[in-house]
Parts: sequence; structure tokens; C-alpha cells
Amino acid sequence: EGTAWEYRLFGERKVTREVLPIIAIPTTSGTGSQVTAVSVLTNPKERFKSAIVDPHLFPKEAIVDPELVMSLPPHLTASTGFDAFAHAFESYVHVNANPYTDLLALEAMRLVIRFLPPLLNNPADRKAREHMAWADTLAGLSIANCGTTLPHGIGMAIGGKAPWVMHGEALAVVYPEFLRYTAPYALEKFAAVARMFRPELLGEKDEVAALALEEIMNAFLKEIGMWFGLEDLRIPREDLPGIVEDTFKLPDYSVNPRVPTKEDVLALLESAYSRK
Repeated sequence: EGTAWEYRLFGERKVTREVLPIIAIPTTSGTGSQVTAVSVLTNPKERFKSAIVDPHLFPKEAIVDPELVMSLPPHLTASTGFDAFAHAFESYVHVNANPYTDLLALEAMRLVIRFLPPLLNNPADRKAREHMAWADTLAGLSIANCGTTLPHGIGMAIGGKAPWVMHGEALAVVYPEFLRYTAPYALEKFAAVARMFRPELLGEKDEVAALALEEIMNAFLKEIGMWFGLEDLRIPREDLPGIVEDTFKLPDYSVNPRVPTKEDVLALLESAYSRK
């Protein structure tokens, strides 16, 4: 009854009964959708990307077969792989994170850090594909039990305004600014992730390690070919205010360790517009 769009977050309708059984077979690693209750959809007329979120949408079965991603091109591998990392990282620093989601998120991040860069150099590496498929699934379980934060809200808003931009690209483009903005409010967890990339930071104080994560992430994004600005993604500067408004139509910003204002988000986007 009604259109799918009417069932979006904060929409006119809610899912009130069982849907047809969903058997999820992912062909990327990835969105985590095989283990989440989220169905993303875009309204081209409104230039707005939202989601239907309801427990009825959890797949009844998930068939995660690395064979199905063996032919995934390198840039799609990088973009979807970074999405999996972002799921893990954001659920890890989420204000509602818990010991269970932390375990899932930490292992997912460890796997992406270790296996995504070499996989891009050798896309036929079956073992790396398996590890990325597992990382994607773990990260999906983590967000299913917790959620995502500010970058996903901004990334959804970018996707609505610019549907040609991959979701992973929309995340990567704002991650340096997000890390710089949020780090002082989540020092311990930022430090833990920085040390996963660089074990030599184990001897440093949390503040030192946490504040190093932006530089570390910049290097990682360059390594996996995901370093660019909004300008590179052909986002018109005049769309930035609309992206800000759409960011605040979704709940992700409100569960960030540092809750931003609209002015803060606009400043982040302005900073992310051009990259050197």
C-alpha cells in the first residue's frame, strides 16, 4: 500500500507486517545489506536519498560467496571496501556503541586495513576477497546493532544531490574533515584505530595517536585510490547548502561523538571541496 518512498525514515507510512522473505546475496564487499534491516532509496525529483529502516527487512538468509565478487573492478572494490571500513569505524565511535559492536567493528577494520590495499594490486586474490567479504559482514552486523554517524549522513545527502557519486566516494571525500572535527571528542577510540594502522603509536599517549589518525587516513585513502575533493566528484559548490540541509533530515549527525551544527557541516564541506 502506498509508494516505497512513503516508508522512508520519518515518512508518511511505517512497515507494519512481514514482508516477502529476503534472501540476500551480496555482489560487493560492501554495503553490509545482507545482515541489516535497511533499504536505501533515492527520489530523483526531490534529489534526496533516504532509507527504509525496519526489523521486518532483515534478510531471512544471507549467502556470502566470495566467488561473486572476484570480477569486481578495482575502483568498485575500493569504494565498497571503504564503505565497509566506514561502517565499522562509525559504529565503533557511535554514542550507542557497546562491547558487542566494538568486537565486530574492530575485527572488520583490521581486515580492511590488512587486505584491501593488496587486493587492489591483485584483484584475483581469492583469500583477500574472502577476508573482505567477512569484514563487510561483520561491519554490517555492527551497524545493524548500533548505526552510523556523521559521514554517512553527509554521504547520503551527497548521493541524493549527485547520484553519479558512489556511496564509498561520498564517504571518503569527507573523512579527513570528519576525523579532524571529531577526534578530540573520542580520543581513546580514535587512538585505538590509529594504532591498528601504525603499531608504533602504542607507545604514544591517546591524544597523540588520536590526532595522528587524520594523516594516517589521508595516506590510506591515497593508497586505495579514494583521495579526492568534492570538486573532483563534480559537485557544484552551489549544492553545498542543500547537502547541509539534507544531512540534518537523517539522524546520523545526532549520534556523532561531537554533534555538529549546520554551520559546522558547511565548513567541513567547504574544506573538502578541493584537494591538493
